[in-house]
Amino acid sequence: MNQNTHTDGLSDVPWPTSADRMPVPDTSMLPNGEQAPAPAAMVEPVAAVGLLKTAVHGAHDTIDRFAERAEPVVQQLGERLSAAEEAVVAKTAQLRETRDAWVESLRCTVRDNPLSAIAAAVAVGALVTRIARVTR
Repeated sequence: MNQNTHTDGLSDVPWPTSADRMPVPDTSMLPNGEQAPAPAAMVEPVAAVGLLKTAVHGAHDTIDRFAERAEPVVQQLGERLSAAEEAVVAKTAQLRETRDAWVESLRCTVRDNPLSAIAAAVAVGALVTRIARVTR
């Protein structure tokens, strides 16, 4: 189908298509004009399998070393997070006790001085109303 139709007898070879061409790696980004390694199609299949196995084993060993180094760090981080959680829970309980003590103190003050509490509430209400009018 894609054959040379010239009758001058120069070539009976079909025109090359993109499928016939060997891909060429782009070496424009390599430093100092280094050459890219040969494409995988040029490496013999047995050698490619051996290289792949070597790469897989190397990656596996690297991951194992990383996991061994990371395990104590992760465990220490977990312990620190547990300690921080306990501190937050203790501080929350302390703040709740302080809040309850203040609320009880305020209740006692209102019971002892009801008119002063009403006057203070009216003053705070008037102040809030004035601030709300100014900010509009």
